[in-house]
Amino acid sequence: MQAEDGQSMTAIPGPRELFESTFDAVESIFNQPWSDGLPVVPPTPDRVEEMIEAGGREGDNALGTIKARDLTLYVWQAATCAVMAGCLPSYFPVVLATWDAMFQPAFNINTVLSSTGGASIAALVSGPYAEKIGMRSGLGLFSPGNRANATIGRAIRLGALTALKAIVGELDASSFGHAGKYTFHFAESTPPYGWATLRERLGYSLSDTTVSILSSEAPRQVAHRFNPTAQGLLNLIGSTMKMAGGCCTGSISPYFVLLGPEHAGVLFEGGLGLDEIQYELSRTSAISPDELRAAGIEPETPGTHFSEERDERGYHYSAKPENILVTTAGGQGAGWSMVVPSWSMCTISDSVTWPVQLPL
Repeated sequence: MQAEDGQSMTAIPGPRELFESTFDAVESIFNQPWSDGLPVVPPTPDRVEEMIEAGGREGDNALGTIKARDLTLYVWQAATCAVMAGCLPSYFPVVLATWDAMFQPAFNINTVLSSTGGASIAALVSGPYAEKIGMRSGLGLFSPGNRANATIGRAIRLGALTALKAIVGELDASSFGHAGKYTFHFAESTPPYGWATLRERLGYSLSDTTVSILSSEAPRQVAHRFNPTAQGLLNLIGSTMKMAGGCCTGSISPYFVLLGPEHAGVLFEGGLGLDEIQYELSRTSAISPDELRAAGIEPETPGTHFSEERDERGYHYSAKPENILVTTAGGQGAGWSMVVPSWSMCTISDSVTWPVQLPL
């Protein structure tokens, strides 16, 4: 392919074509399995090379392989998709860290990309580099309008489409999917004084930047305005985590719990530390056999996903404390938080955290 300035666009495999304009190149890509249904930036060689250099790795380095599919993702492919997604080169280290995390065995990338459950790749970025590149952590962090959040996550999905063949109706068997499959990257906001950042709690330093990923269902918003007590809030968040029809309910699964400013304030002023919050959310999100039956589910049916491990009440754990990644995010409002549930249990796909490596 060639751009309007005559440069060859060979970053993605495909037929060589001569285009009258950049618009024609964009239109052509719509007809290939290289687009998420939105226009892309034509990946000319100079743009791709600039992206590769920003990542500090050789273009022909392999980021990972799905052995079951004999598919390998290379740095040059990830860079091509970052260009197509509209990333600035400064975003590319976060893109690469996300891919590094996704290829860890605990994440189980092959099943995540191919399941009928339609999981998205939710990615929580914690650290100073997120702020440096302008990632949104406060008001509207899941909303349109922030280039870094939107294009970093989109680069991951385009890589899944192009290099890993996660195309709906082919490898991607999503029965429904959800909007997070377009893009689902966001940043952590500064926690109240006395609470550690997520990266610190996971063993990294305050100066590090990390990406924590989760194979997720659609997020669930939590409203809590009229009973602003710490225990009341934890009961409500736990009840949101244990929606009876959710795949992760009662099955020891990973979660992101994002506390909005008002809710973080209620819990902090209630004297609770993050370890206590995780413990209490593990308790309040456990679901009883009677609750399942009331929802039309017989938990003892062979083949169900409910955990055989139960708490002292005989309730099925939705998550153990260490499976619940609690952090602060979002903006001021009437009192909101967000639960991002996993698409499956930890034994199938666990959350993974990976450091962002910046070029020297």
